[in-house]
Amino acid sequence: MAYQRDRLGSSGVFKAIVDVSRKIKRALSESDAELSPAAEELATQVAQAFVAGRFSDVYAKGTPGLQQTTRRDRFEQSWTERAEEHRPLTGYQITDLGPIDLAFIPGLEEVPQSQFEAFVEISFSGVDVPVGDPKALTIGVVMLDQDGELRLGAIHAR
Repeated sequence: MAYQRDRLGSSGVFKAIVDVSRKIKRALSESDAELSPAAEELATQVAQAFVAGRFSDVYAKGTPGLQQTTRRDRFEQSWTERAEEHRPLTGYQITDLGPIDLAFIPGLEEVPQSQFEAFVEISFSGVDVPVGDPKALTIGVVMLDQDGELRLGAIHAR
């Protein structure tokens, strides 16, 4: 098994951005805006794929940039190992974390901010672990508009 720091999606920078996004979301009155239907649908598809262990489906929803920097087999293996620690996943909750600056997301430093669509957190429950429990598997997903199609730009675990 890979060391925690070597795993895909285990960026400490990403965790810090999620924490700051939560604080900002609570502080801003306009944070009550909801996800677009397309972003809600993509987040739901990602969550359902995680519950079913279909990480190839998640990879297929990635941007070309994500797919060029991470081989499919490595992506699938890394997320299979990460999810295995929390199996079985029994449910999920999607939370809109609001806008972020893409320049601070590992792998998205060169992506134009105009492509940003949504930043969501998906928390999974298990048999004995409720959604939101510190032991629950929680991922952050950055969604980008790629020529009119919503794709995954980055995915990281908390």
